[in-house]
Amino acid sequence: MGSSEGTGGDGFVARRLAPDDAEEVVRLRREMLIDAPLSFLGSLEDDQGLDLEVVRERLAHPRNASFGAFGPDGALVSHCGLVTQEREKLRHKAYVVAVYTSPPARRRGLGAQLLGMALDHARSLEGVDVVALSASPGAHAARALYRRFGFREWGVEPRALRYRGVEDGEVHMSLDLDA
Repeated sequence: MGSSEGTGGDGFVARRLAPDDAEEVVRLRREMLIDAPLSFLGSLEDDQGLDLEVVRERLAHPRNASFGAFGPDGALVSHCGLVTQEREKLRHKAYVVAVYTSPPARRRGLGAQLLGMALDHARSLEGVDVVALSASPGAHAARALYRRFGFREWGVEPRALRYRGVEDGEVHMSLDLDA
């Protein structure tokens, strides 16, 4: 379902992000934290993904990867990250993180395209055979997308996040790449 780079008929271009994309990633990260604050672990007050140098370093990581879709105007409008673990007991797992599409760019298949690219990257990593993620219980469209790619829900953590007095749970999902 994925590909290394793609161009949509309406001028959207999807590709792996590089350190030179850091400013656009920070801009979109700020938007996602404002638009859907309980969908991400970070907040405007403490998110390292808003630090330009941290983002440049993350985008240069050889195993971790971020994928993005750019609109016809060149702005980053969709993002999907894949993070691996260095700890011995967790090296077999990768985590899908920071999946977001700006509201005006939704319903164009960008999230699916980027998720496919992230999963292709996970499959290319030696020793990685499980991909995990978590989603808000109310994120029905996101969870349906993950299920289309073969992710299975295995548990719900109630009251997982609390931000400015509002709480939400997290639905944990995983995909066995060997299945």
